Amino acid sequence: MGIIPTTAATPTGTLTASDDLRIEGAPYFYFSTPGEYAQNPDPDDFYWGLLGTELSPVFALGCYEDFRFGDDVTVSDVRCDTIGVAQTIQRRNFLYVTFTLTSLLPFTILRHVLRGGEVEVEAAPEGTEKFGIGEIDNTLFYKCYFSRVYDENTGDFVAVTGHRCQFVDAWEIATPWAEAWRVNITMRLFADDDMPVAQRFATLIRLDPSAI
Repeated sequence: MGIIPTTAATPTGTLTASDDLRIEGAPYFYFSTPGEYAQNPDPDDFYWGLLGTELSPVFALGCYEDFRFGDDVTVSDVRCDTIGVAQTIQRRNFLYVTFTLTSLLPFTILRHVLRGGEVEVEAAPEGTEKFGIGEIDNTLFYKCYFSRVYDENTGDFVAVTGHRCQFVDAWEIATPWAEAWRVNITMRLFADDDMPVAQRFATLIRLDPSAI
């Protein structure tokens, strides 16, 4: 019987190791309707980024807390009486973004996240913004884009583009004493059949020429 070398404690052959990098802080969040892609597509046929136009401006949210990006999946086990659970079938329903918004102004942005009506702006001397809250338009979809620069010196970043998104769920504006007003926001990123199959829900990109 041969002697097993200590090098056998690690795999041999082709190996991809994790980068020793940490991403800190929440991304900056943008949305647009109907939305134009900044890369439509890029040379590798990926659709990502947002391009603001007069008819389709990009809205940038201000201050928010507890930003989370997640996945909603239906999981069904395939059972076999001889061995138990033989397989799990998974189907992605949607992706989601949740956060607590503390920058509630201007109304031209707030009305979208609250699913309100069009904003009427009266400039000086009146200086007002007005919008109503009526029925929810379930046909209204956005594109969203959120990105985080993790190396300020080189501009390296990661970013996510959602292709068919909606603000969903009931909202409540909290008004605590001596604290900022806040409202919990949820956006779902649904499948978009106009996208390539591998990008139906979202497209992720990392830019880091020094490491890739």
